[in-house]
Amino acid sequence: MGVKPKERMTHRVIKKVAYETSRSSHPEAAMALEHQAGIKVSQAECFRISQQYGRLIEQMIREKEASWNAPYGSNIERIGPEFIPDYLVIEADATSVLTVKGEEHKMVYNGTAFDLSCRLKGEEQRPEISERKYCASGGSFEEFVESLKALANRMGYGYANRVAFIGDGAPSLWKMAKDLFPNAVLIQDIWHVKEHLFNLGKEIYGESKAETAVWIELLKEGKVDAIIKILDQERKIRRGRKRKRLEEEIHYLQAGKTRMDYPIFKEEGWPIGSGAIEGTCKHLVKERFNKTGARWKRKNISNMLALRVSIFNDDWESHWSKLRAA
Repeated sequence: MGVKPKERMTHRVIKKVAYETSRSSHPEAAMALEHQAGIKVSQAECFRISQQYGRLIEQMIREKEASWNAPYGSNIERIGPEFIPDYLVIEADATSVLTVKGEEHKMVYNGTAFDLSCRLKGEEQRPEISERKYCASGGSFEEFVESLKALANRMGYGYANRVAFIGDGAPSLWKMAKDLFPNAVLIQDIWHVKEHLFNLGKEIYGESKAETAVWIELLKEGKVDAIIKILDQERKIRRGRKRKRLEEEIHYLQAGKTRMDYPIFKEEGWPIGSGAIEGTCKHLVKERFNKTGARWKRKNISNMLALRVSIFNDDWESHWSKLRAA
C-alpha cells in the first residue's frame, strides 16, 4: 500500500495533508480533508506532518540555493539559470508574523523576480506578471540575503542585459542591493514615498491637502530637490516636534533621491512601484500566517514557509518526487 516503516499513511495521503495545511489552519485542513477526500486526520497530525515535511522541503530549498550560489571551482555542483531575461526585475520586502506570548513578532523576508517582458497589461490595464519566482526566509536577514542571491541567479541575473531592484525605504535593503547587484538600477517604491509625504503634510498642516498635492506632483516629475527646498524653508519657521519631523523627511528624501528619478525609470520601461513584492507579502505569507487569532512559535515558521514557497515556485511535484524516492 506504500506505507513506509514508522508511518501510518501513504506518501500520497501525507502529500495531500501537507498541501492542505500549507493553505489553511490545522483545524480547517482537517475538516477539508475529511469532507473533500474522506480522509480523517487529527489537527495534531496535520501539524506534525506540516512541520516534519516542511523541514525536509526547506532542506531541499537551501541545498538548491547553495547550488545556484556556488562559485566556480567549488566542490558544490553549480546549477545554471532557468531563464535568460532581457530586463530582470528583483524586489524585496519584509512582513511580520504574529507570535505566541513571550516571543517577539517575527519578520519574514520576501523576494520575487521576473523578466520585464512577463509584466503585461491585464483587462483593466493593470500590470499582471505572467511568470515569476519567489524566495522567503523566516530566519535571519543574512539567510535571506543568500536566498535572494540564489533567486537572482535562478532567474538569470548574470545574463540579463539590465537589472532593476525595487524596494521601500529600509536602509538595510538598499545596502544589500548595492552589495548583491552593483550594476542594478535602484528604484524606491513611489507609493512608499507618497505615504511619507502624505503623513508629513497631515502632521504639519492638519487635514489640508493643498501643500501635500504640490509635493506629490513634484515627486511624479522627479523633482526631489525642489521638494527638499520647500521642506527646508518650512523647517526654518517651525519649532519642536514639527521641525524635527521636517528634518527627518528631508534626510529621508536626500538619502533616496537618486532612487526617485521616476520619469526616467518610466521612460526606460521599469515599474516604479513595488506592487509585485507587496502582493508576495500578502499572498505568500499573510494569507496563511496571519489568519484571525493565529499565533506562531518562531521555530515553526520556517517549515510552513517552505511548503508555501515550494507551491508558489511550482517546485511542489519535484520536491515530493524526491521525498518519495528517499
